Amino acid sequence: MNRVELLAPAGSPEGVRAAVQSGAGAVYMGFGVFNARRNAQGFSEEEMAEAIAYCRARGVKTNITLNILAGDRELDDALRDARFLYEAGADALIVQDLGLARLLHAHAPDLALHASTQMTIHTLDGAREAKELGFSRVVLSRECTRDEVRLITEKAGVETEVFVHGALCMCYSGQCYLSALIGQRSGNRGLCAQPCRLPYSGGYPLSLKDLALAGHVAEIADMGVSSLKIEGRMKRPEYTAIVTRIYADLLREHRGPTPEEREILRLVFSRDGFTDDYYTGKKGDGMFGVKTDVPLHEVQGLYDEAARRFAEGREAPLVPVNMQFSARQDTGAVLSAGGVTVCAPVERAEKRPTTPDMVEKSLRKTGGTPFFAEHLRIEMEDGLMIPASVMNGMRRDALYLLLAKRSVPPSADWMDSAKPDEGGLVRIARGFRGFTASVRTREQAEALAGLGMETIYAPLHIAAETGLPAVLPRVFSDAEQPKIEMLLGKAMSRGTGTVLLGNIGQAALARRMGFAMHGDFGLNAFNSQTLETLAELGIKRQTLSFEARLAQLRDMRGPLETELIVYGRLPLMIFENCAIRRQNGGRCVCREKLTCLTDRKKERFPLLPEFGCRNTLLSNRPLCLREDFARLGVHTARLMFTIETPEECLHIARAFLNGAPLEGEFTNGLYKRGVE
Repeated sequence: MNRVELLAPAGSPEGVRAAVQSGAGAVYMGFGVFNARRNAQGFSEEEMAEAIAYCRARGVKTNITLNILAGDRELDDALRDARFLYEAGADALIVQDLGLARLLHAHAPDLALHASTQMTIHTLDGAREAKELGFSRVVLSRECTRDEVRLITEKAGVETEVFVHGALCMCYSGQCYLSALIGQRSGNRGLCAQPCRLPYSGGYPLSLKDLALAGHVAEIADMGVSSLKIEGRMKRPEYTAIVTRIYADLLREHRGPTPEEREILRLVFSRDGFTDDYYTGKKGDGMFGVKTDVPLHEVQGLYDEAARRFAEGREAPLVPVNMQFSARQDTGAVLSAGGVTVCAPVERAEKRPTTPDMVEKSLRKTGGTPFFAEHLRIEMEDGLMIPASVMNGMRRDALYLLLAKRSVPPSADWMDSAKPDEGGLVRIARGFRGFTASVRTREQAEALAGLGMETIYAPLHIAAETGLPAVLPRVFSDAEQPKIEMLLGKAMSRGTGTVLLGNIGQAALARRMGFAMHGDFGLNAFNSQTLETLAELGIKRQTLSFEARLAQLRDMRGPLETELIVYGRLPLMIFENCAIRRQNGGRCVCREKLTCLTDRKKERFPLLPEFGCRNTLLSNRPLCLREDFARLGVHTARLMFTIETPEECLHIARAFLNGAPLEGEFTNGLYKRGVE
């Protein structure tokens, strides 16, 4: 059976001890400002180095999160953090930013990189693309079903990591911009304010229950998944200890949870219970809930017991060690443990000689250390006397030296002068070429025809009818891919030659079918190195992140054309669950009317239907950026039309093309205020 690791969260040094002493096979931690839980207590450099050494000595791997987007001017700082972690001996870095990953491969080719769930990898092609980009593991989207997990694990040729417990976001990770747009706290920058937990339209339609796959642990392990991940770096160490202990027992014993274990998980944290519906392929109202408040006295005993387990100085017997002990008159006593050797003198016994049983009893007293004696070999010359205090001292010295030896980080060769291979890519000269548009309906496209738009992108099903450049659904599953391929074939026969990609997993499909590729906002292009990576994938034009400030946009240069969204209701979230149906009493009304969510301030956020009965949540008011786009350095500027009438599309497009003013209530988005 594949040896599966249990990966537990740690937001502090106490959290590290809690995870390790409770049975985690690996721990993930954040460091510095380039991690997706920037509000966690965090670690100083000294604390992080000690945490990594503590875990290594006890046979526990360390995966460190450097999993947010970084601007061009931040990459040097991110690399300094990465170098420190690499030289401290971290086993892997969890990375979202393709540009940062590119630099890390150049500076430390042997450093393991794990593709963060923020990369929205949920298909076989996505996992394979991540492998081609140099990632040794992919953290799959929480929305993946058991069949999708099994397929990717069996066929992708890369390690997979699956969330088994903790918070669920309503939006696919890496595709949520709601917190950024309404409060400048970006989930892609590690500061999500969790607006999905707030009330909308008189209820909590965006607040999912926590995930709990406790009943599926054995099945997931049997699939060959490499790592089972518990979410919760922001939670207290006692939570980590309790949840980790239960999942460690389930994994070790290859079983489901008892009723008592389920109740313990509920008590320490839940949102009206738990859900496993994504994994089991079900969606619906039963997945939603808000935090359950449990009186402290009901859980205090659990917290106290957990705290005792990871208290300073407490050690579980985690590391097996083989010991060889020999004693001869001429050579003295010699104890070897895990490659460490200590010696002591011996003497002839005047009364009671020391026996092998007495030696074994002393050597097995490894309490207070992370070691246990797995195998002992004792060879003694008869008639010798070795005081118990001497044997105990030898054991203590040997295990102390062994612990110190195991704590030493491996040698790490950071290549200071390394630069990523640019593969002979041709540089693209700057110069503004005009406006593009993306539409949702055929009528919108027809209204824009003849205006002189540089490109008009249309949804795939419309491209299949018209031959326009096709916008691929940002999310589709492997089971849905044959339908996508069929529509692409129809579009190509109509004259479509270009597709707009929203996920790296779509690049392989587009290449196989011979399409030119443009990259959409979902690829989160936030720096020049990411543009280099996307160009190497074959992308000819890339839409820049609308979370970047104008100054950051000017910094971005690459061997491809760049595009900026300058008008439209920005897509803030994409849901696997159909919020439109839930807002309309379970009825499908996509073709009948526009559905909106209304927040506490009476702001209305439209919901758009997407491929596969998914939804996109739009911003409450349109972006409208009027700038000197040539000065920004972009090649094209896009008007993103969604709920506008064809007449409105025509009016707005003419205003941009002619430099005429527009009346209405608009926003500059994040281009001028940026995100934290």
